[in-house]
Amino acid sequence: MDAALHVLVFLLIGALLGAGYFALLFAEVTQHARGASSSYAIVTHLLRVAAAVLMFWLIAHYGATALLASLTGFTVALATLRPLTTP
Repeated sequence: MDAALHVLVFLLIGALLGAGYFALLFAEVTQHARGASSSYAIVTHLLRVAAAVLMFWLIAHYGATALLASLTGFTVALATLRPLTTP
């Protein structure tokens, strides 16, 4: 039971990380489409990617199972949020 709970917790962490990542990506694209400066787009892109890399690096310290579960949650968030952002 502990292993299943461990996987579920990291699956949810990955889903939350993915939801935040793709929500920020959507906001970044929206700002760029409205004519925001290129420096704003570059800074937000770098911060978003750096935050995701840092989170996955921290999760990797918990082991391969945690990393795979969180990456699965991240991917599920992408598949879930994609229909919400398409015109």
